[in-house]
Amino acid sequence: MFAHSACLLLALFSFIEEPKSAALLETLPKDGTWVSYNGSIKINEQETVVTWTARSVGKALGASKECRFIELEQASDSTRAELGNVIWRMLVPEDAFGEGRDPLKNAVKTWVKYGTNEPEVVESIEAKDPLFAMLCRGPKQNLKAEEIKEKINWQMGDLECSVISGKNELELGTAKIEMMHRVFRHKEIPFNLAGMHQDLKVSFGGKQQAAHIRMMLQNHGKDAKAKLPDLLP
Repeated sequence: MFAHSACLLLALFSFIEEPKSAALLETLPKDGTWVSYNGSIKINEQETVVTWTARSVGKALGASKECRFIELEQASDSTRAELGNVIWRMLVPEDAFGEGRDPLKNAVKTWVKYGTNEPEVVESIEAKDPLFAMLCRGPKQNLKAEEIKEKINWQMGDLECSVISGKNELELGTAKIEMMHRVFRHKEIPFNLAGMHQDLKVSFGGKQQAAHIRMMLQNHGKDAKAKLPDLLP
């Protein structure tokens, strides 16, 4: 009897699928929803404190589909362009969202504004900023749904979050980049994202550099206002 039960359990567990994707912004909240995160970027022992915000700020038709305007904003005091103030605005089909999907790569139109510069239309996040695209799409290799949940503390208390881990690899010219991810999911948080840890290792010309990115839930709400409302398809 015990042997039979053990075989049954093994058979059941064999059908538990590991996640196929873990894009940071995975599910679509109601329009007008926003979520913000406290973050830090540490490069070679130099740390930059940032705030990240994601928001859904309107609907429109794009490529004959119902789409949502999604804005991603990074705010910091850094004088480095890649670590300073940036706003991405994308028109993304609503049917591109869902668990295990990577909606931002399916944006039908993408704009970006760096600091005080004028916004510009770009082909995609990946074409303009491959590293940021790598961060947004989350792990793609060795994906694993961890057995133990992670406790995330924020101003309203603790959240017990599921964790998806894995890695990404990218080659830019002669540089090789490896990014290890741990993505914290909670269904009560907009976009199903409560936080993430990402560790980068860059190999270039026989040298290596490391960077560490941390992002944890700060707040969320339902009164989102677009920062770039005049950018329309």
